Amino acid sequence: MAVISAQLRQANSDRKNQQRWRALNAGAQVSARAIADDSGSYLNFSSNDYLGLSDHPAVVDAFGTALASFGAGSRASPLVVGYQAPHAYLSAQLAEWLNREQVLLMNSGFAVNHGCVTTLAPFYKRLISDRLIHASMIDGVRHSRVPLQRFAHNDMASLGKRLQQQDGNALILTESIFSMDGDRAPIQAILSLLNDSGYGADCDLMVDDAHGFGVTGVNGQGVGGEFSQSEVPLLTLTFGKAVGVAGAAIGTTAEVADYLVNHCRELIYSTAFPAAQAAAVSASIKILQGPDGAARRARLNENIALLAQQASTLGLPLQATDTAIQTVQLGTDARALTVSARLRERGIWCSAIRPPTVPEGQARLRIALSAMHTANDISQLLLALQQSLES
Repeated sequence: MAVISAQLRQANSDRKNQQRWRALNAGAQVSARAIADDSGSYLNFSSNDYLGLSDHPAVVDAFGTALASFGAGSRASPLVVGYQAPHAYLSAQLAEWLNREQVLLMNSGFAVNHGCVTTLAPFYKRLISDRLIHASMIDGVRHSRVPLQRFAHNDMASLGKRLQQQDGNALILTESIFSMDGDRAPIQAILSLLNDSGYGADCDLMVDDAHGFGVTGVNGQGVGGEFSQSEVPLLTLTFGKAVGVAGAAIGTTAEVADYLVNHCRELIYSTAFPAAQAAAVSASIKILQGPDGAARRARLNENIALLAQQASTLGLPLQATDTAIQTVQLGTDARALTVSARLRERGIWCSAIRPPTVPEGQARLRIALSAMHTANDISQLLLALQQSLES
């Protein structure tokens, strides 16, 4: 790499000077509630394991049992020999639960969003997206080379103006719960706008339900339980958040699924995730569908309400939402890093989120709640936050 080493050093130096340097941090032990590394133990408020299912005995047991039967890897791409019985079962399980004709599995949320947008976008004259869609969708748009128009975040008037500029069909892109803000997309309002404006027949809607699946909607079904396939024909979801495992999927029509199987490069040219992983996801889905899942969602909602109530009482500048993602806007990168470090000194792990993950001047703390947090954990977080903001 001698040819580019000077440029790499300069780029790395620039990133450090901007206070946007990132490095891998190996936690010795991580759960939905706690994290430990060489420096100590902390309450974990940076995990997306919203229901604490990553170490649920039934999920771990399903993984281990399938591991013994199917091995540690899938051995090939899905179209060769990588698609095995647990994969097929999970696909059918999800299709039935989410009322979709077919569900395709992929390795990650980034892969499913990027792959589907890149593959399907060329069928549309243009793409219309919420300004805050995930980087995976943004990269899919870029690589599709289909013209993109953005509308102001969750702003139906702005979307309406974009629709009025329509020339041919369009694909609208949004998220159910925005990963860095925690607010919800007004999906029903989007659908109503499409129908009322007369553009519905020329527009399809793609929704990334990564942070909603498992914790919102009827029995945790998220968007799939609230909206039909005809309303949301492209529905992506991940298994690394509320489901507690890893991987992702898209629920769609059989016709679209067939096309993706034959043309989506992320699916065709990637080794499938292990069958044991699929078995663990299936076990987690069964929990979500039952009383344990309902109880965990109830505890999570109680924690969300408790955090909002206590933060208000303390006068903390929390951008409260009704989801597991809460934010404290701090503005500068330096301020966000400082407050995050002060929290860690007080036993709280809550990462600073900086550009380019969020817009310039909007560095923040992203607080992620779990059903595993106790009321005392939340009180400790808010006391530490109050002290860290004041010091």
